[in-house]
Amino acid sequence: MSTPLLEELAHLRALVTAHRFRCVGEAQLQLALAQAFTEAGLSFQREVVLGGAGRIDFMVGALGVEVKVDGSVSAVTRQLLDYAEREEVHGLLLVTTRSHHDGMPAHMRGKPVRVAVLRGGLL
Repeated sequence: MSTPLLEELAHLRALVTAHRFRCVGEAQLQLALAQAFTEAGLSFQREVVLGGAGRIDFMVGALGVEVKVDGSVSAVTRQLLDYAEREEVHGLLLVTTRSHHDGMPAHMRGKPVRVAVLRGGLL
C-alpha cells in the first residue's frame, strides 16, 4: 500500500539515483546533493541536530537523509536506528556508494528506510 510518505521517499530516492555526482568524498557529495535538492525545488535543512541521536546530514520535510561513503553496515545501521527513534523523523533515506548497504531493513522503529546506492560511485 502506497502512502504519501512512501511516495515522497520514493521520489527523493529517484531524484538522487537519477544524478551522476562528480565528487571526491562525503563532504563534496553533501554539497552536490544540496544543489540537486535546490534545483528540484525541495525545501531542506542541512546538518540537523537530532538531540542525543546526533546530527543527520539533511532533513527534507520529515524525511532524514544520511550520506555515507564509508562505514561498516553495523555502524550505519546503529546510526539510522538512532535517527529512527526521533519523533521528527518519519522516514529515512541512506545515500551511499557502498552496495553492501543496500541490504538495510525496509523499516526501522516502524519507519520506512530506503537506500540510494550511487552505482557509478563518485567521479
